[in-house]
Amino acid sequence: SSDGAGFPQILLLPPEIGVDMGVKRLSYVIRKVSESAVDPDFAFFVNDHTYVIPDHACCFLSGLVPSEQLYAGHPMRNKVDKFAFNSGAAGYFLSRAT
Repeated sequence: SSDGAGFPQILLLPPEIGVDMGVKRLSYVIRKVSESAVDPDFAFFVNDHTYVIPDHACCFLSGLVPSEQLYAGHPMRNKVDKFAFNSGAAGYFLSRAT
């Protein structure tokens, strides 16, 4: 990036946003990334206990277009209303357009 920061980058959450505040945590991260000078093609959201092989992630993303919608991960479905969402434990990708 033009500011000299390399990738990947880590964003730590303030202590007042607890582990049980999932939506608030995600909102904070998305807001901080969008307010920063960082303009990633894709963002990968993952829990701190998940092991990631960066080469595999880059290979997965290599044929994708950041200006197109992408919400990719391991889907989990709520049994009651069948709402699907991607697990933060497994991690999920969002494109710039998303």
